Amino acid sequence: ISRLRRYEDASRTAARYSDTAAQKLRKTQVTQASGVVATVISLASSLYILASPSGSREVVTAGVNTVICAAAYAHMAGFWNEKEQTRIPLASDFNEAIRGSEKVVLLLGTLGLGWGVAAGMWVAGMGDGLMGLAIWAAAVGARVWGIAGEMGWK
Repeated sequence: ISRLRRYEDASRTAARYSDTAAQKLRKTQVTQASGVVATVISLASSLYILASPSGSREVVTAGVNTVICAAAYAHMAGFWNEKEQTRIPLASDFNEAIRGSEKVVLLLGTLGLGWGVAAGMWVAGMGDGLMGLAIWAAAVGARVWGIAGEMGWK
C-alpha cells in the first residue's frame, strides 16, 4: 500500500480527466481495503482463539475466516493480475508496487487455505485448538517467508 500511495496524487489528477483512470483509482483503493480488512480480521481471530477457552468456536471462527479470506482473494485477484495491470517501462517503483499487490493476493489465498486446514483439523478432532492454530501458523508462516524473500522484505 505504501508503494502505491506514492502515486496517489498523480492518479487523482489523472482521474479528473479520465473516467478510466478514476475507475482504476477507485478499484485500487477498494481492493487494497478489502485485503487489509481480511488480514486484520484474520489476525484478530487468531488472537481471539489464543485467548479463549477451547471449544467449538474455533471451527466457526476458522470457517468464517476461510470465507472472508477467499472472498478478499477473489476480489483482489480480479484486479491485481497480469491481464488488468500494465507494467510501465522505466517506472520500476510503480511496477514493484503492482507486483507487491499481486503478492498480497497470494498471501490472502494462503491465509484462507491455512484457516481451512485449521478448521479441518478441529472438525476431525486432531488435537485441541492450539494444534490447529499451530498448523495454521506454520503453513501461513512458511508461505509468508517465501513471498517475503521474493519481495526483498527479509
